[in-house]
Amino acid sequence: MSVHLEDLCKDYSDNKIVPFIGAGLSIPFNVPDWSNLIRSIADKYAVDDLDFVKLAVEKDLQRYDYWQAIDTLKNYTTVQEEDIQEHIANTINTRIEMIENELLHNYFDLQKMDFNLYLTTNYENILQEYLKCKLNPILLKDIQFNIQNLFDERRVLQLHGTTSNYGTIVISRDSYRTLYNDKKYESLLQLITGSKKLLFMGFSFDDQFIRTLIREHRQFFMSKHYIILADPTQEKIKELREEYGLLTIPYKTSESTHAIEIRKILEQLNRHKQTNLNNPQSQENQTLGNSIVVGAGIDDFNKNMANNLFYKKLEIENIDQSLIELSSAFYVASEEYIRELKKAGIPLNIIDAMLGKVFIKYKERYVDTYKKHGNSEEFLTIVHSSLENLDYGRIKQLLNNNLADEDETRGLIHILADDEKMKVWWGENRC
Repeated sequence: MSVHLEDLCKDYSDNKIVPFIGAGLSIPFNVPDWSNLIRSIADKYAVDDLDFVKLAVEKDLQRYDYWQAIDTLKNYTTVQEEDIQEHIANTINTRIEMIENELLHNYFDLQKMDFNLYLTTNYENILQEYLKCKLNPILLKDIQFNIQNLFDERRVLQLHGTTSNYGTIVISRDSYRTLYNDKKYESLLQLITGSKKLLFMGFSFDDQFIRTLIREHRQFFMSKHYIILADPTQEKIKELREEYGLLTIPYKTSESTHAIEIRKILEQLNRHKQTNLNNPQSQENQTLGNSIVVGAGIDDFNKNMANNLFYKKLEIENIDQSLIELSSAFYVASEEYIRELKKAGIPLNIIDAMLGKVFIKYKERYVDTYKKHGNSEEFLTIVHSSLENLDYGRIKQLLNNNLADEDETRGLIHILADDEKMKVWWGENRC
């Protein structure tokens, strides 16, 4: 095992890691890699007397020179950029085969990790399918919000386009240069790599795009970053460190599979983090919650909540408007509280445990209040009262100075109600 694994475990426990997902993790789903995608384009367009084009493309692919292969096709066939993008999208969408056995791939493993932001150069949306993020995937170049909020909620960030909008697909030299010459794109990338450490997964690092990305933007990758790599030679490990600044976490596949070995590494990260959380004397736990969470300010309460699911659940039970507005204020207080907890480095499993206690209290009141009296307003009021002084038990030690106040705690039930997966209702009606 790598000498750098301990450092990776610590960085993961400190919420400093952003996974960077490559094409290798999608191979079990029958998604072709870049070489096979380009080869399929050559098969379609280099026909009749153009066999020499196929031979030239094959030589380029053997050198992992994808750009030259694309240029060769453009120079000697009728194919255009848009044709290539559409062909790639259609090919991937046609060949994808979803897998029921979760042990055959690592996307299910990633779903169990405490990552919020996921970067990927993949065009398809398999990662999103397994993560089940409330937020849709977004292209890095399309970000139009405060970049500081990028790490607040789980999301997938696609760097090189998506099959759902094939005109965004980046694969040629021209499209790559256009993308990375955009100053806004550079600034966004710099902020991510400057505040987090990347963990490359599913890359062989023969990948021309990633090699060029790091080599040409080395100033953005001056921090320590990691790569999980299958069967690397010592020469390769040394090259990645010296040329690209990457620390290699190697694994062997001679008597195993990629999915199994990557899973072992991810499980080790989770075990390390859980061990620290369960040991209140550990160095990591002593720092948890040391940053003071301020909470919502007056301007935060100007938000319009009418389109939120929790708000609609209150409306369909004809709850008094003043009580709905009060519940909305609780929601805003809780939303800001959770956002600041994440920024302060409080792990997601602690936040989930808090929400779990809130949900149990809600279920208790459902049984002893709503089931007996059937009054939604009374039920809501009693739930709010029950949460005012909720005892978080052992979690209090981990939150340190950042325990929720009574308004933030009362709003947590509406945070849960805003989640489609959670069955938090205030009566018999459904949206």
